[in-house]
This record gives sequence, C-alpha cells and structure tokens, in this order.
Amino acid sequence: MNAIHGSERATAGVRPERPPVLVRVILVTVGALLVWLLMGWVDDTLFPAEEVTTASHVVNALLVFVLAVPLVWAARRFLDRRPWGGLGLTGVREGRRPFLVGAAAWALPGAAGIALCVAMGWASVTAAVPWTELLPGVLSLAALVLVFEAVPEELIFRGYLYRNLNAAMPAWLAVLAQAALFALFGTGLWVILNGWGVLAERLALFLGMGIVLGGIRLVTGNLWACVGFHLVFQTVAQTMLSSGYVEVRGVDAIMSTGFLAPFVFGVPTVMLLSLTTGDWGRRVPDPIAREGCPS
Repeated sequence: MNAIHGSERATAGVRPERPPVLVRVILVTVGALLVWLLMGWVDDTLFPAEEVTTASHVVNALLVFVLAVPLVWAARRFLDRRPWGGLGLTGVREGRRPFLVGAAAWALPGAAGIALCVAMGWASVTAAVPWTELLPGVLSLAALVLVFEAVPEELIFRGYLYRNLNAAMPAWLAVLAQAALFALFGTGLWVILNGWGVLAERLALFLGMGIVLGGIRLVTGNLWACVGFHLVFQTVAQTMLSSGYVEVRGVDAIMSTGFLAPFVFGVPTVMLLSLTTGDWGRRVPDPIAREGCPS
C-alpha cells in the first residue's frame, strides 16, 4: 500500500491528502449498495404490489440517478481530490463514437445469435402490440434503462472504481477487481431481496458482465462505450423478457445463444471497431491536474 501511495505522490508532484485506495473503494461500493437498498425500500413502501409498473419504474430510476451520480461526484471531489474528467466520461460529442461502438458490441453479436435461433426454429419473436405502441414503448424503456441502470452503474463501477483500481494495479487486474465488486454488489442485492436461491445464477451473470464491461472500458478508455453496451443489453433483455411488447417462444435458446454471444464476442467486437486491443498491463496514474489526465 505504501508503494502505491509513493507512486501517486511521484505522479502528482505533491502529497495527496486522501484516504488509501482500499478505503475509497470500500466506501463507494457500500454507498452504492445503500442507494439501491434505499430504492428497494421506497419501492416497497410506495408500490407494495409485486409487479413492476411504469410509475414504480420511473420513481426507482429517478431516485437511483439523483443519489448515485452525486455519490460519485462527492467521492471524486472529497475522497479522490481529483478531476471528474479522469473517470472517462467525456462530453457528448467526444463520447458519441465510443457509445456507438459499445452499443454495436452488444447489438451485432446479439442480433446474430437471436437471428440464428429464429432461423434454426429454436425460437420465435413476434410483436404482441401494434408498432405504434411498440416503438414508443421500447424508446421509453431505453430512457429508463439509461437513467436507472446504464449511467449510474457504469459511473460507479467502470468509472470511479475502475479508475481508482487502475491507478494502483495493472489494467487487467483492475478489470477483474471491479468485476468482483460488481458481482458482490449485484448478487448481494438479489440475495437480500429474493433469497439464496438466486446466488449461483446472479453471481455468474454479474461477474461475467463486469469482466466484459471492464474489458470494454480498458480497450476504449471511454465510459460511454460501457454505457452503450449496458443500455442495449438491458433494453433488449427487458423488452423481450418482461415488457409485454413482444412474445418470445424458446426463451432458453434465446438466452443461451442470443444473449450469450455479446458476452463472448463483445470485447473482440470493440477491438475490431476501435482498431486497438488496449494496454492490458498498463497502470494509469491519476494526477491532480486536469492537463494530461488520462481517461
């Protein structure tokens, strides 16, 4: 730990007055868990019915967003004492291409896997509502996913936590470490809310998702790529599995082929579209000054 702080002092040129990296990582992870637990309590209080309604989805999304984003801002300002730009969340114009690359990293292999299932007769996907209702419904769902899941979760795990970890360890190890924290966070929430029966399934899901999204963050150096991947994944999954907008026959085939393909080919797709493989052994310093601050 002393070696880590020595490296930070040498990089910044001054003695950083901030807690050790392990303390910062634990505080933000626990803070994120508390945000989602609070959201669950508010949801149970305001919407006691078990099914998810549009109203409950909107309230949950807004509550998580208005708590999670300030959590990261405060941690970056008062714990890290570093510029916000170091998290890799560039402006909209600069982030447009990475966002599309991340979205394509899920959409291309995902669409190919789903198309294969349909072509082989393993599954079928048909609209359950008119297109005039389907399209606005999916767009609204995507907006909620962006606010509720894609931006807050990526900002915390592939933004704040990955950035701090990558300043202290090689990039490949930072990817694994933040994925483990993401798995602990997501699985812990599901176990608290649904019991131990979901442990194995959710642990594998969140760990795999964390590794892939961490790899995308490493390769692109831009958080918008992770947001794009996360947004498309959750929008497609929720549209097909729980929205009522489409009818899916052969869900198991869709899950094991269409939804698995992006987790296998997502990072290679990002490498192909970005024309880079990333530097997996690099430890990226986190300097105080904005000038030259790596993303």
